[in-house]
Amino acid sequence: LVYAGDDQDSSSGKLEWLRGEDEDENKIGAAEMLCPNLGFEFEELEQDGDGTRSLQAMIRSCLGEEYYAGADSLVGLRSVQIIDAMYR
Repeated sequence: LVYAGDDQDSSSGKLEWLRGEDEDENKIGAAEMLCPNLGFEFEELEQDGDGTRSLQAMIRSCLGEEYYAGADSLVGLRSVQIIDAMYR
């Protein structure tokens, strides 16, 4: 299960579900759903400024200041559990 897009185009979000490949590299059980209204905003690509929002949040957390946690440790744990269950 993959949600991805073009960082420079926030309307490029796309959800894909892939269930393996055969020896000819054909995607078996592939499904794709475009999600233009959900948006795709991963990181800023500009080279100037104070850095990305994720970097700024990490610095604020290290300083003990309030910060936005897009995915906390519980979300990370659940993600690993789901992926593990999918491979069983």
